[in-house]
Amino acid sequence: MRKLLLGLLALSLVLAFAMPAAAVDVSVSGTYYIAGYYDDNGDLMTEPSGAEGSSSAWYNQRLRVETTFAVSPALMLITRFDAMEGFWNGESGPTSPGAANTDDSNIDFDRVYVQADTEYGRFTVGYQAGSVWATSFADAVSDVPRIKWQAKLGEWLVGFVYEKAGELDRGTQYTDRDIDKYMPFVIKYFEGGSTGLRYIYADNAAFKPAGYDQTLHLFMPYVKAKVGDLYVEAEAVYALGAFADYDDPSITDVDKDGLSAYVNAKYTVGNAYVGGQIAWVEGDDPTTNDNEAGTSGFDYNPCLILWNDDLQKWSGQNLGQGNPAGVSTGDTMTNAWLYQIYAGVSPLPNLDLLLSYSYAKADEKGSALDDKIGSELDVTATYKLFDNLDYMVGFGYFWAGDWYKGSSAAATVDDDYVLMNKLTLSF
Repeated sequence: MRKLLLGLLALSLVLAFAMPAAAVDVSVSGTYYIAGYYDDNGDLMTEPSGAEGSSSAWYNQRLRVETTFAVSPALMLITRFDAMEGFWNGESGPTSPGAANTDDSNIDFDRVYVQADTEYGRFTVGYQAGSVWATSFADAVSDVPRIKWQAKLGEWLVGFVYEKAGELDRGTQYTDRDIDKYMPFVIKYFEGGSTGLRYIYADNAAFKPAGYDQTLHLFMPYVKAKVGDLYVEAEAVYALGAFADYDDPSITDVDKDGLSAYVNAKYTVGNAYVGGQIAWVEGDDPTTNDNEAGTSGFDYNPCLILWNDDLQKWSGQNLGQGNPAGVSTGDTMTNAWLYQIYAGVSPLPNLDLLLSYSYAKADEKGSALDDKIGSELDVTATYKLFDNLDYMVGFGYFWAGDWYKGSSAAATVDDDYVLMNKLTLSF
């Protein structure tokens, strides 16, 4: 009898879900990529004569699937998951020690949210993309719970986002030990582009056990414009507020006052283009009590080696990590200036070639002997095998600067190069 009741309950649940689903339109999109790397000298160390270098080689992959359930043209449920993300026959993820063949722990649902279009604007509620705005500079896409509203008013788009970035007070003696963000924004569209401003108020109470709070204000203006064959985009981030507001009045508070900026211009002539970009992320001035440090965000990947999140995430080390001076650069641009020129051409309708040269130096030298981070030459070729299938090969060479020697005159550094290829299917 118990088995019969369980069977009837299961059948009822199936029917309950299947009946309303019959009226739902479902669409699926996504990507699948396989990438292979050879990294010659990621630690930038000068190896002893006759010794093997610090090279590493690997393949990694990821399947990403987004599914949209359209209950009506104005109401949708959107989900996204990643599957089998890891090394080929190695670890199950970039930092996980688990075996790659443990597929049951290799499916990760990142997003699920409701999108509703009403006469008062569009509402999206649930786990969705966060830390994305305007250009790739300062972006660090994440999957976060948020409530977002936006409405189109002629050539203007206005909106507001509430984001729960951290729920940390459960099971502790601290009340409201959370991380909350409040983000109004406005965008003005015009012929050939747009401009806008986002303001972020970040109330970060995660540091209560350390005796201080953090409240930041971020202003993020941007512009994108195409005039004839010239395209220009620019973005800036100005952060201020209380970096550390201590409960103990005898401890000096630390203020936040940092600036980052980026501009990229590209001119197209027929099937070719040339361009350049400049990016600046302010470093923390050691002579002040303020915190001026900024970051570009790991979505900004200007080079194949330097500040490339994909390379450093899967290689498992920062560029220069392990050198005797203890100086390295991570997957986000910090405390630096970047100058880059590039040129591209499509000699065939399905072939794109790109060449770039970059030079980087530190914004705040501090105690380092030199501010030169290094220079890099990158070459990539992307061939479209089918409309939805691309194959890319790339080569990058990084001439390491004396910045990686830190304050040690006896330290030595060596260069690094990377060979890579990537097959990407979009559907």
